[in-house]
Amino acid sequence: MKRIAPLITLLLTNFAYAQEPSLELGIGVSAISLPDYRGSDAQHSYLLPIPYLSYRSEKLEISRAGLRRRLFDSERAEIDLSINLTPPSHSEGNVARAGMPRLSPTLEIGPSIKYRLNDANAKVRWEAVLPVRAALVVDDWRTRYIGAVLNPKLAADWSLGQGESTWRMGWSGGALIGSRKQHEYFYGVAPEFATSNRPAYQAHSGYAGLQSTLSASRNLGDYWVGLFLRADNLNGSRFADSPLLQRKTTLSGGIALVWRFYRSGQ
Repeated sequence: MKRIAPLITLLLTNFAYAQEPSLELGIGVSAISLPDYRGSDAQHSYLLPIPYLSYRSEKLEISRAGLRRRLFDSERAEIDLSINLTPPSHSEGNVARAGMPRLSPTLEIGPSIKYRLNDANAKVRWEAVLPVRAALVVDDWRTRYIGAVLNPKLAADWSLGQGESTWRMGWSGGALIGSRKQHEYFYGVAPEFATSNRPAYQAHSGYAGLQSTLSASRNLGDYWVGLFLRADNLNGSRFADSPLLQRKTTLSGGIALVWRFYRSGQ
């Protein structure tokens, strides 16, 4: 699936640690390269206009981790609302899925448990994160439940440079675990779509590979630039023998430039 969420969540952040509510609005352009889905050998590039929104308050924030509503807070632990989106993917140009129905957009939503592992003022701040999301297929504004996704991972953020030249860096890495229905949606082959080169296949629940994401961003006056690189390793996954899994390792990446035309307090 075309995981555009890394770019969206990267664009929806200024990596600030403000105590007072802050709001930034902007518009920009992004260039991204994505596989059709994790494990696909079809890769497509896109040049997209994209809005920029950054907001942070005591209870609500839009940050590198996505849209988060702080539901519980302690010195080290918190529970946030985690959201992940995937856009539609057509079978044209994808040999493995030729003749199969298109993949509709999916929405994943649920709580994310976070625990800070070291001091908040450390040069590199580490967290253990456990998002638990329900996965929904969205077809013409109608939704269909296709199971759940777990993504236990470690996350770190740090700064490079000082002042206006500071780069805000982020890294996360961990395993993905999905339900049978969620795996079946992307990797299953119904008997009516089986061919001599694509046998029928029924997916199973369980381990869905490793995922690692590196991101960076910085401010340039009224402009903001950000980029990300994501790697997926599907060796040993429960759907590793699916005929739709063409590559055990896939890469995604993107870069964006945004003009911020409004910043609160300025």
